[in-house]
Amino acid sequence: MKRITTFIVFLLSLAGATFAQSAIVPLGGDTQSNSGSVSYTVGQIAVESAANSNGSVTIVEGVQQPYEIMTVGVDEYPQIALNAVVYPNPTENLAQLRLNGFEIPADGLRAILYDGNGKQLQSLMVTDDLTAFQIGQYATGTYYLELRDGKRVLKTFKVIRK
Repeated sequence: MKRITTFIVFLLSLAGATFAQSAIVPLGGDTQSNSGSVSYTVGQIAVESAANSNGSVTIVEGVQQPYEIMTVGVDEYPQIALNAVVYPNPTENLAQLRLNGFEIPADGLRAILYDGNGKQLQSLMVTDDLTAFQIGQYATGTYYLELRDGKRVLKTFKVIRK
């Protein structure tokens, strides 16, 4: 029994001396060239800066979180010149759909907000160049706003709720 206890204490002290991963990261990799190699991860929590001895090379490690304004999907109707944006993106509560230089049909357009699983959350009539919609009542995550003209999908936007 004393040997087992000693072995467990040894394992616990060894575990305390090891270094573990400091962040759970969703993506990473290695890249190489003739001049060197780099290992990287996306999703690091820590940020650190380093420079070589003469200060000519500076490396900043960590994560940058860009604001994404993205149209997703396939452009099935290239003859439709629709210039539209959703902003601010990411947003905490209120987002706006702006149509630029697009003639809205008399019966309007429909914007439908879906969650990441494809569940329809809300439907909006778009009758003006600027349409505001609430997203603050939903959980933090990625949502999709689909802009429709009748049964055709004109554009789909990725909207991030922070």
